[in-house]
Amino acid sequence: DMFGGRRGQQRNNGPARGQDLRYDLEITLDQAYASAEVEVVVPAAMTCETCTGSGAKPGSSPTTCNSCGGQGRVRATQGFFSIERACPRCGGSGRLVLDPCADCHGMGQVRRERTLSVRIPAGVDDGARIRLAGEGDGGARGGPRGDLYIFVSVKPHELFERERWKIITKTGAA
Repeated sequence: DMFGGRRGQQRNNGPARGQDLRYDLEITLDQAYASAEVEVVVPAAMTCETCTGSGAKPGSSPTTCNSCGGQGRVRATQGFFSIERACPRCGGSGRLVLDPCADCHGMGQVRRERTLSVRIPAGVDDGARIRLAGEGDGGARGGPRGDLYIFVSVKPHELFERERWKIITKTGAA
């Protein structure tokens, strides 16, 4: 904040993108070879339907924080130096929920499990990563959802193994 500069600072009271999620999926060699449709159950943060993400009890709304004037930042000056930090009262959001929603406890989001159908492409390698855009955690304050990354591991088969792009019989298999 030297000489009045505020470079690199941003307010955190606007929409924020949701977190990316990771899901580890183990499939069979048959599924890796021929392609498969697999259902996965993913716990993710979702916008609270009761308060539509505001965090406030239906019929009420969040109020502007009077400590920071809705800016989400407070400034402390000591002599020549001035330090700006997130407002301790509102946590940097610039608003306060005085009457919180009973379902999300004022957070605006709830954690729920979702069942997703994932198509595993034929020939997928062990250690492959599949990205499902917009299937991660819900964004805060109306922000977009994050992504879901599925990390694939292929279970060993008792008779066959993979050699580059083909399936061969294991050495010593009956």
